[in-house]
Amino acid sequence: MRERILTTATQLFVERGYDGVAMREISEACGITKAALYYHFTGKADLLDAICTGYLDDISQVVAASAERAEGPEAQLRWLVHRLFELPPRRRAIMRLAMNDVPKLDPEQRDAFTLAYHARFIDPLRQLIASGTAAGDLRPLDPATVVWLLLGMLYPFFSPAGDRGAQSPQVVDTLLDVLFNGLRA
Repeated sequence: MRERILTTATQLFVERGYDGVAMREISEACGITKAALYYHFTGKADLLDAICTGYLDDISQVVAASAERAEGPEAQLRWLVHRLFELPPRRRAIMRLAMNDVPKLDPEQRDAFTLAYHARFIDPLRQLIASGTAAGDLRPLDPATVVWLLLGMLYPFFSPAGDRGAQSPQVVDTLLDVLFNGLRA
């Protein structure tokens, strides 16, 4: 039941935004009472936290696997981004949901998620860029800025409507070529 609730709430939040969905609508879409919904989740913020944390688990596994699957920072980053684009559009859209709605979590949940997001996603990306710079493969730019630019390039594809051919490896390669042609030493 918990997984069904998470799947349904994710779909509704991605389609209509966190503020556009009421707990009543989630319980109705799941075919359960509000009391049953509250048995599994203390509130809407708890649901959002579980959705975003679950997605963070998924993408941090991709980040960790990139180091094992590819050699060198550019190859690792290319492999990682291709794997992110292999996620279904609605799954990728959780990243946009997190960016927009994590500030609405309770301060304790928000701080915990933010720390985990940085430790498990942002910091490994920064390290990857820093190692490429140290090896002389990438221009000496601030790794945090490069990660911010990369995520900015990816952001349009983190929406359910942002697919627009993004499943195509050529689109992903073009995006990464633009990034790396500006970074190459």
